[in-house]
Amino acid sequence: MRILYVHQYFVPPDGVGGTRSYEMGRRFVSWGHEVLMVTSSCFFPGYSERTIARRTLEGISLLIVPVDYSNSMGFRARVRAFLRFAMKATWIACRERADVVLATSTPLTVAIPAIAARLLRGTPVVFEVRDLWPDLPIAMGVLRNPIWRAGARVLERMAYLTASHVVALSPGMADEIRKRGVPRERLHVIPNSCDLELFDVPAEHGQEIRTRLGLRDGQPLLTYAGTFGRINGVTYLVELAAALRRLQSDVHVLLV
Repeated sequence: MRILYVHQYFVPPDGVGGTRSYEMGRRFVSWGHEVLMVTSSCFFPGYSERTIARRTLEGISLLIVPVDYSNSMGFRARVRAFLRFAMKATWIACRERADVVLATSTPLTVAIPAIAARLLRGTPVVFEVRDLWPDLPIAMGVLRNPIWRAGARVLERMAYLTASHVVALSPGMADEIRKRGVPRERLHVIPNSCDLELFDVPAEHGQEIRTRLGLRDGQPLLTYAGTFGRINGVTYLVELAAALRRLQSDVHVLLV
């Protein structure tokens, strides 16, 4: 198949962030499929501000749309980045031949090119939900304007209606999506995973870190190497470390 994969924040293996789309994409290629990844310049700095760049990464064909983004942006700047990418990706989705469109959120606006491809070209769509939008920004108090909220709800509804299949990353997310009227037979849970070969490293590599941290042999170490953002609740681990200290526990907590 020719898969048009839409992910605004595709992270290459040398980038900082989740590499789910990279891992999925390279495996699709190894199974004989053709993957065209439409992404932004967020993790590919240095490209022209006007030209859509092309490059190949382990068999994955990348179309890099020049739209910058960073967590330091305010709400309006983020929305502009979402919409700019969605419009340019829609133009690509309506021009490129594809047997299926795989659109992965966030943001929810990646559904726009997928919906366009479905309505204008009849291309089947798989919509992957990584975060429950717009529930998440509403719960965080970011999406306050009732008009914006209503528009986001309409887009969410259209994304679910036009998708042949919807992918959730956890059973809890799938439960919430079912409440939106998505039938069970079109809903699939494919959780985040880990390529264990990446962690098949000599034990002495870990011992160097343990020595640097002053840990004894066999002393437990709980490590978090994820995202530090408002939604991630990393303060929970600080509270956990404080509780372990009060209990005089041997467990140490490392946040990377």
